[in-house]
Amino acid sequence: MATVTSIRNVWDESTYPAELPVRVRHFVWLSTGMFSAAALAVAFVGYAWTGAFEAASSHFLASILSGALFGLSNVLRFGPNEA
Repeated sequence: MATVTSIRNVWDESTYPAELPVRVRHFVWLSTGMFSAAALAVAFVGYAWTGAFEAASSHFLASILSGALFGLSNVLRFGPNEA
């Protein structure tokens, strides 16, 4: 039976308090971007399905607000450093 000696346990070597804020920042960046895209897609589908803008207006408002939060999270550099 072969043993591997070069595997390291990354969880034990990392400092948990320093890693958690980075994960939260990336989650905020990703969730605002994905919600804005999803809300915009739902708004377009709702408008195409019903043909009335009133049915899709709340989704457009949600996508605009989450897009603004996504822009703010990009300005504050919450996203990954390398794309």
